[in-house]
Amino acid sequence: MNTYLTRMLIPSDEKIFDIIYYKNTAPAWTKLKFYNETEHYPLGLFCNGLNIEFSPLTILYGNNGSGKSTILNLIAEKMNIGRRTKFNRSPFFTFFAQQCQLGIHSDFDDDDKRCDIISSDDVFQHCFKIRDANDCILKEQNNIIDEAFRKKSDITRGTYKIENLRGFNDIERWKIERDDLRNLKKSSSSYIRKYVNHIVKPQSNGETALEFFMQKMDGAGVYLLDEPENSLSPSYQLKLIEFIEATSRFFEMQFIIATHSPLLLGLKNARILNLDEEGAPERQWEELENIQILNNFFEQKRREKSDAIL
Repeated sequence: MNTYLTRMLIPSDEKIFDIIYYKNTAPAWTKLKFYNETEHYPLGLFCNGLNIEFSPLTILYGNNGSGKSTILNLIAEKMNIGRRTKFNRSPFFTFFAQQCQLGIHSDFDDDDKRCDIISSDDVFQHCFKIRDANDCILKEQNNIIDEAFRKKSDITRGTYKIENLRGFNDIERWKIERDDLRNLKKSSSSYIRKYVNHIVKPQSNGETALEFFMQKMDGAGVYLLDEPENSLSPSYQLKLIEFIEATSRFFEMQFIIATHSPLLLGLKNARILNLDEEGAPERQWEELENIQILNNFFEQKRREKSDAIL
């Protein structure tokens, strides 16, 4: 198991202000004065700073607004990772990222090591693109089928004619039309098959999402996963878990995952950092609030069922 990103130091707000005031970073100072507090993001999110040590499998846990996704976005900014979809940022984001420190192991200098970030928005966009592509193919299919039957009708009535050659450069067009005429005389289906693409096999969002993850995580390196459980049923989450555990162990992949999922939080040998607590200490799966809430919920349902039977 490999650890390419070893640690991350996120400065405190006080440190950021010191940099702005005492190092006279004019652009940052101007932005700080001009923009309102909501536009200072991620200032105020890690008031006392954070010193994070990564493992081959690191999970960032916390409630909404705790900074899980922000940490992944800061890493991506530091690593110059291209993004597939837009993410939360502000006029102050790049400056803040520049002040963060990222420890990178020398093994990561190899050219064949990848670094990628995959968010739930990326998965949703992929699903929508497949649907849009299938819609276009379906429209094309209908147009080609209509055209085939029009031409077939013209052939039956004897009114279909191939346009005469207009010169040497027109030979390819003439050959295509000649072959089309032969195909149409034999069968409309052979003509349609020649010109119509087939739609991508329809899958559920969960199947598409799981396939997307597996396609993108295809080599040694660092993978930042932002709430990958979205669109995945529990059974598909278990398949993703199996994939992550195997690739982390045998294929030199490091994962840093932001998640709420009780299943993903249970990844073997994962280091869970609780961002709901000051300093983001490491915690065990059973110590997490979300796990305790679910456990209490299931216990209550079991008692209700027992009481109903009695």
